Amino acid sequence: MAKSLDINSSSYAGELALPYIAPAILSADTIANGYVTVHENVKFKAVLKKLSNNAEIIDAYGCNFSANAGDLDLDEVVLTPTELKVNQELCKGDFRSDWEALQTGRSLMGDRLPPNFETFLLQFLAGKVSEGVERAIWQGNFNATTGAATGGIAPHFDGIWHLVKDGNGSLATSVDFADAIDSGDVLTRVDAVVAGGSSAVLNSSDAKIFMSRKTLYLFQRALGGTIATTGAAPTQGGILTGVVPTSYMGYEIIAPAGFPNDCILFTTIDNLHFGCNLATDQIEATLVDMTLTDASDNVRVAMRFSGGTQIGNLADVSAGYIQA
Repeated sequence: MAKSLDINSSSYAGELALPYIAPAILSADTIANGYVTVHENVKFKAVLKKLSNNAEIIDAYGCNFSANAGDLDLDEVVLTPTELKVNQELCKGDFRSDWEALQTGRSLMGDRLPPNFETFLLQFLAGKVSEGVERAIWQGNFNATTGAATGGIAPHFDGIWHLVKDGNGSLATSVDFADAIDSGDVLTRVDAVVAGGSSAVLNSSDAKIFMSRKTLYLFQRALGGTIATTGAAPTQGGILTGVVPTSYMGYEIIAPAGFPNDCILFTTIDNLHFGCNLATDQIEATLVDMTLTDASDNVRVAMRFSGGTQIGNLADVSAGYIQA
């Protein structure tokens, strides 16, 4: 086996960077599954407009134009993505054997093999970036353990829970959990958050209950205990759930990979927004082979993109979490 593996130092910008930057962002669990509304072409900022009405806008037909009794309210919030970067130095030796194994076909059937080592490294790093973006969407600048609007595991940009914390006084309902959720009180806590939802959300077909996968496990375990005690499967909104419920009182439960533990959110998908500059000319991916520069077996990879979140209407959010 060769002692080093030379690769072409390359730089990709705009559309050329899309094959590498796009998977890093769009493959995040929340984005790939449509758990939030995504805006891909935000260069600097995007003004998000929300129409609402306080009366029925449908009227009986007539030849003449006449204004309906319902008044439309136009509200707006601004989504300003944060410029982000990835600067990583990787040792080619750590990845060479894996790449060579893929080239010889020793991989799962159906795998799309990277055509060269350069692409292999970029795809590997894109996967790691995707995990970071997923965590930041929900937990950016938010500490779920203390309820503080700073710190946490993803300080890259302000995530949805940071916005919830900052706008706590404007929420439909804010429930202080005080301590961690367990299987003995998870049903009570979910019910408190859902019951406190705004009328617009409670009546919306798009309303969702967001929780972490750990909380979902506790929720399902609690309902499993109910089945064992009563001998009958519970129903939610008239729907038999069995022992693996994915809804509560008719509202679908969503458990994104990056969602923090001990937090429950009740709102609509179109009220949660993520913006980035993916569809602009401002994204970039660069790979530099350091072998000819410092005789090392390292390669440096840099990526430039942006990301940020926004909540359309805080009054349509009901939240429960440990509050600082």
